Amino acid sequence: ITPVGFLRRTSALAAAVDTLPLEVPTARVRTARFSVDIDSGVLYGTPTLDDYIFKTGRLTRAEALRVPAVKRARDLICGGIGQFPIRVYDPTGKVTTTFAPNLFQQPEAGTAPSVTWTRAVEDMLLFGRAWIRVTAVGWHGRPVQGILLDAETVTVQPQILTFPEGTATVWPDLPGIIRLDSPNGGLLDASRAIKACIALERATLNAVDGTPPVDFFTPSGDDDPFEDDAEVADFLDGWATVRKARATGFVPAGLKYEAAGWDPDKLQLSDVRKDAVLEVARLTGIDPEELSVSTTSRSYFNGQDRRRSRIEDVYGPYMTAIEGRLSMPDVTPLGYTAAFDTANYLRLDDLAAAQADGALITAKVLTPDEARAKRGLEPLGETTDQPKEITA
Repeated sequence: ITPVGFLRRTSALAAAVDTLPLEVPTARVRTARFSVDIDSGVLYGTPTLDDYIFKTGRLTRAEALRVPAVKRARDLICGGIGQFPIRVYDPTGKVTTTFAPNLFQQPEAGTAPSVTWTRAVEDMLLFGRAWIRVTAVGWHGRPVQGILLDAETVTVQPQILTFPEGTATVWPDLPGIIRLDSPNGGLLDASRAIKACIALERATLNAVDGTPPVDFFTPSGDDDPFEDDAEVADFLDGWATVRKARATGFVPAGLKYEAAGWDPDKLQLSDVRKDAVLEVARLTGIDPEELSVSTTSRSYFNGQDRRRSRIEDVYGPYMTAIEGRLSMPDVTPLGYTAAFDTANYLRLDDLAAAQADGALITAKVLTPDEARAKRGLEPLGETTDQPKEITA
C-alpha cells in the first residue's frame, strides 16, 4: 500500500500528518477492532475523567478556583475571616496598642490587612498551611511587618523522626518564618470531588462546543481498509492531531465516521453536578444553600444565629489556629494574646441592640455612657439609669 496524506490540513500540520493510507485492500474481511469506542478526550485533546479523578498529585490553586463551588466556598471562608480585625490583649485582658504598628494591624506594606489575612486563610484552606516571612522587627524584638509567601512555592520540608513507639512529622523552626498550620488539612489533598467538578464542567463545555461524548470509525463496506493495528494507530494519531487544532478532518473512502450525541438528560447533568457541589460543601463545611444547592430539610436560623454557627463550625478552626500561633512568644510577648474581633460581624439589629443595652443598664451591668460609647456618642455624664427629678 502506498501511504499518502488524505486529511485536509493546514500547512502547520503537514509535518504531523504526512503518511496515511489511500488504497483499500479488497481481499480481507472486516475485523472487530472498529467496534471499540474511541474516547473523545483522545480524539479531541480534551481532559477526560481519568485525567482528573485518577490524576496523580494535587491540583493547582488555579485549577481548584476555576470551579465555581470551590471559589464561592473560598470567598465565604477566607473573605469572612479576613474582614475580622486582630486585637492584641495585655495580661489584664484589655486591648493594647503598645505594639502598633505591628504585624496584626499592617502585615504587608501597601496591602490592606484584610487582603493579607484572606490570602493566608486561603493557603491554609487549600494547602494546609500559610507562610509569612518576617521583613521587619520592632523595638520589642517582635515582628512588625512581613510578606506572605506563595504556598505553592515554599520549599520547606518536614522531618520524619522515628522513635521506638512510632514516627512523627516535625516542621523545622526557621528564624524569620511564621508558619500557620490548618487543623483541617489542605482541601487539595482531598480533591477528588473538585476533580469531578472540573470533569463535569469540561463535559458541559464539550456539549456546548459540539464535541460528541463518544465517536469512532467503522468500515463503510465489507472490507477492512487497514493492514494491521499499527496502521489504525497511525490513522487515529493523524486524526487526533488535526482535531486538536480544531481543523476540519476529511474521512476517506472505506471509512465511516460515527458520533454518539448527547441526550437531553445527559446534557443537563444536573443531578451529577448537584452531587459534586454537595461534596464540596461537605469538604468545606459550608451550608449547601450558600453554594446554590437547595436542601429539603434544615433547621431554622435567623441571620445572627447563622453567623454565629458559621463562626463556631466553619471559621472557628482556622481562627483558633491563627490566634494560637500569633500568641506565641516569638510573635507577642509572654502573657499577651492575639484574637479576632467579631463584634461587628455578630452585632444585633438596632432594635435588638437597644433592648439588650436597656436590659444591661437596668441590671447595672452597663452604664448609659458605656452604651453610648459603643455607638460613638458623647457621654452624658450620667452613671445611673434613674431619670432626674423634674422640678417646676
